[in-house]
Amino acid sequence: MLMSTVVAVALGVAPVKQDPQTIAGDYSSKIGTYSQSIDSRGTAHVSGRDARGQTYQLTVDRNGYVEATVGEHVVNFRVQEAS
Repeated sequence: MLMSTVVAVALGVAPVKQDPQTIAGDYSSKIGTYSQSIDSRGTAHVSGRDARGQTYQLTVDRNGYVEATVGEHVVNFRVQEAS
C-alpha cells in the first residue's frame, strides 16, 4: 500500500468520488512530511503535518480501514491494493 496516497485521500488532496476507484499519483508535495509505525496487531499509525502546517493522524488496520484526524475533522474510509 502506498501510504502517501492514503494520506493524500485523508487530507482531501487526492480526487475521490463516492464510488470505489483506483487512486494514483504523486501527492508528496501536498501531504508534507509524516512518520509511520506498525504495532503488534499490524495496524499502521501515521502522523504528520501537511504542506499548510495542519497536523494529522491516521490509523490503518490490517483490513484496510482508515480513520484519520485532520485538524478538527475525522475521516473514515477503506483502502485496498489495486488488482
